[in-house]
Amino acid sequence: MKRSDFPKASVGFLLYLLIAATDCFCAGGCIPRAKYERIVHLSAPLPAGSLFEAQTHNGYITITGTDVADCNLIATITARADTEENAQKLAEEVKVELISSGNKLTAKIEKPELTWGESIGVSLDITVPNQTSADLTTHNGTLKIKNLTGQLNGTTHNGEVVAEKISGTAKLKTHNGSLICEEASDDINLRTHNGNAKTFYSRTASPVCNVSIVTHNGNIDLTAPPNFSAKVEASTHNGLIDIDLPITVTGNVTKNKLSGTIGTGQGELYLETHNGSIKIK
Repeated sequence: MKRSDFPKASVGFLLYLLIAATDCFCAGGCIPRAKYERIVHLSAPLPAGSLFEAQTHNGYITITGTDVADCNLIATITARADTEENAQKLAEEVKVELISSGNKLTAKIEKPELTWGESIGVSLDITVPNQTSADLTTHNGTLKIKNLTGQLNGTTHNGEVVAEKISGTAKLKTHNGSLICEEASDDINLRTHNGNAKTFYSRTASPVCNVSIVTHNGNIDLTAPPNFSAKVEASTHNGLIDIDLPITVTGNVTKNKLSGTIGTGQGELYLETHNGSIKIK
């Protein structure tokens, strides 16, 4: 072989190794392309004033309060595998149940063990009585809560959290996503790491509320209830604070830190962001 042939041979050999390695990788670890979807409908009695619990991975949760006396749940099971047949088999092995215990109803999801290259996601659409407390968790998906009165706890790791027309204490948290709370009536506690946080209180909300909103990378926008009364602590590291409400300022005031009292100071308002601005109106 001529000396000039060595580079060509080496390049050819490297390409062969690359193709072989790619084939081996895809055989065990490529993103599965085949998908199968299965829908499950469930219902169970749920008296007003009860607690509903649900937890899922890789799926959204939407819960809505209506004028009913039971819980109706639609679970959308999405399975992915190397073939549609295997994806269907995975989806059919998922079990979704509604389990009642005292004044608590729990949505229980059981999944089969997965091998490399397989995945299962379960999303939940739920209707419950208006007066229902909720404890909801999803890992990769949005969380939406509407028309509920009760103690509301909601957590997602990667996704948006939206609450609308809620009454009662609400604690909502996400790691990567925005927080939107519209027409709130009572105390709220919002936490996010990467996302904006917006809260709009209802015109009929109590003037005395405890509000705590914290984000690391995002803006905070608060529309307070009418005749709002609270002690205020607001701070940002990289951003500005803008307040449209009459406030009696205490301590030193800077462009990114504010302490004071709105009204008679009966409630508590705590707002904190690291990289973002704060707007209070």
